[in-house]
Amino acid sequence: MNLALVLLLVWTIIHGANYFLHLKNARSILPTSRGPHSLGRRRNYFWDSRTTQVILNKFHLRVQTSAWNSRHDILAKAVAARPGARLRSALAYFYNVGWVVGVLGTITALGLLVWNCGHALVPFIHAALTPSAAAPLSRRGLEIVEKTVAPRGTGIQPIIPGWTVPLNHLPVILLAVFFSQIVHELGHALSAALDAIPIMSAGASFTVVIPAAFVSFPSTTLEALKPFARSRIIAAGPFHNFVFWTLLVLVDRAGMGDFLTRTVYRDVSHIGRVVVGMDGDSDLWGHLPLGSLITKLDDTPLGSVNDDIWTAYLTSSRSSSLSLGWCVDRAAYLASSRSCCDSNVISLLSCFVAVSSAENGCLDAIPALTDEQEQRCASDAGCSDASLCVRPDESAQILRLTIHTEGKDRVILWSGPLVEVHEQVEIGKFLPRFWLLPLWRYSSTRLFWDYLKMATLSLYFFNLLPLPYLDGAQFVQALLDMVFKADTGFDQYDIDALEAASTASHGTQRRDRGRWKERLGKGIPIATTCLFVLSVLLALTNIR
Repeated sequence: MNLALVLLLVWTIIHGANYFLHLKNARSILPTSRGPHSLGRRRNYFWDSRTTQVILNKFHLRVQTSAWNSRHDILAKAVAARPGARLRSALAYFYNVGWVVGVLGTITALGLLVWNCGHALVPFIHAALTPSAAAPLSRRGLEIVEKTVAPRGTGIQPIIPGWTVPLNHLPVILLAVFFSQIVHELGHALSAALDAIPIMSAGASFTVVIPAAFVSFPSTTLEALKPFARSRIIAAGPFHNFVFWTLLVLVDRAGMGDFLTRTVYRDVSHIGRVVVGMDGDSDLWGHLPLGSLITKLDDTPLGSVNDDIWTAYLTSSRSSSLSLGWCVDRAAYLASSRSCCDSNVISLLSCFVAVSSAENGCLDAIPALTDEQEQRCASDAGCSDASLCVRPDESAQILRLTIHTEGKDRVILWSGPLVEVHEQVEIGKFLPRFWLLPLWRYSSTRLFWDYLKMATLSLYFFNLLPLPYLDGAQFVQALLDMVFKADTGFDQYDIDALEAASTASHGTQRRDRGRWKERLGKGIPIATTCLFVLSVLLALTNIR
């Protein structure tokens, strides 16, 4: 709901700016040029010039410019000129390798698509083959199937903000995808310069919430190229994504990405975890300040460099793992009411259980569990004769968060499912060395870096799938033109073949190749589209 309101506000501002700027242009004395794309009553323009058009149509914003065309032409001339022979040779070799990587990527992408469909279908096939008497068709029956076969969540999972990843990751994901698309389009533009293919325009679009970058070429000029040159230009975009992903991985492996961390941030993962974010509607808001260093969950220390104890502890089936209890007054505990241990009774007290006798009682948890001076015990032997060793009952669902602030420790109590703390609190491993630095800067930068690697690799595979309107469909068509050589429009005849009366046979073979080319050109995208739609539906169904 909040996302819908934000999007509505953004598009209201865009349309408001369009209205006022369009009104200002209408009042000017001299008319302004609207460019070649000004036809159409449903499109509104709020800024025009000779080189740039900004087009607004409901929830679609498109900015396109020809300002960079001259620079691309300069590059094409420099590559074609004699002094640029070495540059041309290097670029040709680079993008020839990209063609090979494109072919391998197409094969791999199709293989991953088929594998993902098959993997996602396994639970449904197993459920269909399971006798109804042994496992009745119910939710519980499906849970049994999930336990007896490979987990359904181990396939390729879609990234859906608010569903498979937190909703606040959406801006970072969109920024990473947009940046990867810019890298992708640069590949098409640079490769086209090798064959002196001019660009018509370049720009970006914003549809509802999804940004995109694009570069457009004259279709007739591109189609007139030889199949290999055309396929090389098409493969250059995904190849740029692959090269960019490789560079990102190498930077990670070299540790260069931690330079900022070592200079202005301090790693405190050996002590605990830092609170860097929290849901605004969380009950912990105001009690767990941003920048707090959480050192313990109950009696479990969080000081670990490699292990994700935070997630493992809060998402486990156990309610707590308290190793020690607390010494309380024996007479007061035994005389206390047991009503708070009844799930149907609302009480300000919490349910406790005696370590030795397993007898329940009701106590105020705040003074008992938050005072660091309280005596801890493993059994009644660790307490005085007048005391009893108790600990919170599992039904109380109490979590003790020990935080370190201002040089001292204090305890905050949480009552409720532990997984809610994991969902509401965002933690990190780094504290800023200077108070002016924001807590979220490192975690956001790291998050963007991770999504950037994921986005650019995903674009490499996704764009090479032979789906309509994607590079993959055009790439496959160019490969088919290479395999089934396209006719030049002029029939060539061999005199010896004419004398041998084999012209008819040659024409028949050529027509057969043409039919196969047409069938494959239509059939591969249709089959891929069916597999892709099936894969998406199965992935959404299999999300837990």
